[in-house]
Amino acid sequence: MKTVFLSIGLLITMALQSQTVFTVDNNQGSGAAYNNVQAAINDASPGDIIYIQPSPNSYGNIQMTKTLNIFGIGHNSELNSGLRANVGDILFRFADASNSKISGLNIERVYLDNQTFNNHNVIITNNRIGLILGNILTTRANNTVVSGNYFRNPNFNSIDTYNSQNWIITHNLIDQQNTSSTWSTLSRFNASTIFSNNILLTRQNGDSNQSIGVFNACNGALISNNIFLFRGTNVTNMNLGSNSSLNFQNNLTFSYSTTFNELTGANNLDNTDPQFEAFNQNQPLNSISNDFRIQAGSLAENAGTDGKNLGVFNGNFPFSLRGYPTELPYLVDFVIYNNILSAGEPLNINIKANANINN
Repeated sequence: MKTVFLSIGLLITMALQSQTVFTVDNNQGSGAAYNNVQAAINDASPGDIIYIQPSPNSYGNIQMTKTLNIFGIGHNSELNSGLRANVGDILFRFADASNSKISGLNIERVYLDNQTFNNHNVIITNNRIGLILGNILTTRANNTVVSGNYFRNPNFNSIDTYNSQNWIITHNLIDQQNTSSTWSTLSRFNASTIFSNNILLTRQNGDSNQSIGVFNACNGALISNNIFLFRGTNVTNMNLGSNSSLNFQNNLTFSYSTTFNELTGANNLDNTDPQFEAFNQNQPLNSISNDFRIQAGSLAENAGTDGKNLGVFNGNFPFSLRGYPTELPYLVDFVIYNNILSAGEPLNINIKANANINN
């Protein structure tokens, strides 16, 4: 097993040669230098890389105390029998960890809510996340990029920018599982927020006014190139009463049970089937059987503000349904040829990995 671990570590080292890589593995008998993420963070220098191996055991909460790049293998990978690198809450509360990047993990919540330290320019990409929360101050957690993630929160508010400025929220899958009409998913966006090329599926049922709360206390945000899908019953509108001046441009809405009302704004495709290559409305959005590419001839084709397709596959972002970090090669095959060894006999293995967008 130790030889296997070193081989995987070699792939990471080859891909990321300029920084020190700390590998964390809490699987029994892993042979890794660290089995605790926080211990690796404490020993790392700013700019280093923490690579967290998939495991059936959670790695617990993470305290961000410096600028780091923290990677997992992906939240829906092909190998490892479905195992992921699971963490609890990622807390930006203890130091300036600006310019950090988090990718390829299964995360319960991300908190950028500390009022003492700056945590600007954080990139949260290609993860599975329950909730991400911004800052009450306009000066502490700005310029955050939230991209390529799969959000699934059993409660309300998957993304809450609070008063943080200049957040770009793009190319995410957002899955609202709750059926309550009042449980909003997107909260406190402001005029500096960009929400584009996302796919949101909600299973909320409409109230007596056939309304559901998708947005909450949002003001002036640009909402463009998104696809909004409504799975619940008796839904014709998103109850925008608690929101102000939302700028809906080039979005698509589609209800599977009723006729959805027209959106305010311009160039929206109202109550229009996006015609994905493959999609099952009864499955989670991140089901690997889904293919969110737009079929040729769909009205969503080339319908964006940029003249490209609506949704997550518009050519501007390397969207991965499996959540593979773009910095790392990802394993697609791993074969051990001689798993029974005599003392001193080498272990013969074959590793196959696909390149990523950056290598």
